[in-house]
Amino acid sequence: MRFRSVNSYHIKEESHQHFLLENRNDPVTGDNFSEGDEVVFCSVCKSAFLKDSWSYMGNKHCDQRSTLPVFPRTKKLILQKPIELPFAFADTDNRTTAFCIDIFVIGVLCFAFAIINAKLHIHTNAYFYAPISFLLFTFRDSLLINKSIGKAFQKMYFIDITTNLPATIWQTLGRNLLYWVMNGIFALLFITIKALENQIEDNVLLYFFTGVLSITVNVFYIKQSIENNYSWFDKLLGIRLVKKK
Repeated sequence: MRFRSVNSYHIKEESHQHFLLENRNDPVTGDNFSEGDEVVFCSVCKSAFLKDSWSYMGNKHCDQRSTLPVFPRTKKLILQKPIELPFAFADTDNRTTAFCIDIFVIGVLCFAFAIINAKLHIHTNAYFYAPISFLLFTFRDSLLINKSIGKAFQKMYFIDITTNLPATIWQTLGRNLLYWVMNGIFALLFITIKALENQIEDNVLLYFFTGVLSITVNVFYIKQSIENNYSWFDKLLGIRLVKKK
C-alpha cells in the first residue's frame, strides 16, 4: 500500500516565533512544542502534531492522510480602538432648553426692534411683528448655518448622518422650509379668512378653529421631536441634532 509523503517542519525560533507564542501542545503526548521539534500539520483541521505522534496515529487524522505543504502562519489579530465621535445625540433636555432660549431671544429681538422704532418715531403696526417673529422662529436653524442661537448656547448643531460632518446650510434651510410650508398653510388660511371676512359668516369661529388646529399641529410636532429626539423632518433630510462632548 502506497502512503502519501509526510510534510514535516523543524521549529525554529527565528522563523516560527508566532507559532511558539501560541503555546500549543501535541494532542497525543500533551507536550508543549518547542524549538527543534519536528511537527506535522493536518491539512483539514490544521492541528499540529509531533512527527512521532503522527506516525503513532498511522499517518492519519480527520479520516485522511494529507499534511500541509507549507508551515501555516496565523493571521495577527489587531484590535483597533473604536472611533470616538466628538459628539453625542442631543437629548430631550438639550432640545427643550434650546427651544426656550430661541423663544426668549426672538421675544427680546422683537422688543428691541419696537424700542428702536419708538426712538426713531417710526410708526409700525403691531401686526408687523407677527410675521417677523414667525420668520425668525421658522428659520432660526439657518441663522448660524446649522444651529439656532439657542442650540449654539447648548453647543448643539446638525450633522449629516451619512458623513457625521456638520450639516450644510441647504440641509437646515430645507428643514426650516418644510416647517414653513407646514405653518404657511395655516397662515394662508388666516389670510383667506381675513380677505373674505365680509362674505363669511362666523369668521371669528373660523379664526378660532384655524388657530387651534395650527397650535395643535405645532405642539404635536414639537412633542414628537422632543420625545423621539429625532423629527420626521430630520429623517427626511438625513440630518441629526447632536451635542458636542
